[in-house]
Amino acid sequence: MNIYYFNITVLRNRNVFGEVVKTLDDARAEKISRLRVTADKLRSAGAGILINFIKEKYNIAGDVKVDKFGKPYFEDTDIHFNISHSGCYVIAAVSDEDIGIDIQKIKSDKHRIAEKNFLPSECAYINEIEDEKINQQRFCEIWTIKEAYLKNIGIGLRKPLNSFEIDFSEDAPQIVGKKEYKFVQLKFDEKYIVTVCADQSDEIFDVEEVLVLSLIHI
Repeated sequence: MNIYYFNITVLRNRNVFGEVVKTLDDARAEKISRLRVTADKLRSAGAGILINFIKEKYNIAGDVKVDKFGKPYFEDTDIHFNISHSGCYVIAAVSDEDIGIDIQKIKSDKHRIAEKNFLPSECAYINEIEDEKINQQRFCEIWTIKEAYLKNIGIGLRKPLNSFEIDFSEDAPQIVGKKEYKFVQLKFDEKYIVTVCADQSDEIFDVEEVLVLSLIHI
């Protein structure tokens, strides 16, 4: 398993953004042109950068397709990947097995969302320490675990988040009754939580930043 991430901040430079769009496929460029919010355009371009990077690194010729549940995959290869974005980051995970990844920026005022989407045991885990920063971080830990798991199994948010439980009693979190999945959690810039849901065989992983200036010429 390998994890690649890209910081979209550099794309705020119009010259850099313009050069990046030239390197993307027509479908991605068209999607970007339809987006109205600048941040969404930058994140979509960042996703295109990571996809191109992965295709080149793993010698993948096939295009990216999306299955009926919305999970992306590469044609004509056994390599699996998944992608997510939040705030300034776009991040992707690549594996020989099914993979899911999610990133969330840590924000406040998530209590109502937790009560609506999480189980009582998970809400208790969030609030067991009277520290708002820890509460916010734990909310994002749970949210990204659940989303990464659902993205791994390929059904996205079609399965309610409160229909399965996360157990925090062991050294690493796990889905109750689903010990075949491994969760890797990372923290970026003290503001973002990343969770990867992988097969238990993915014991070793690397994290690499993708730099746009190494991919284009200005």
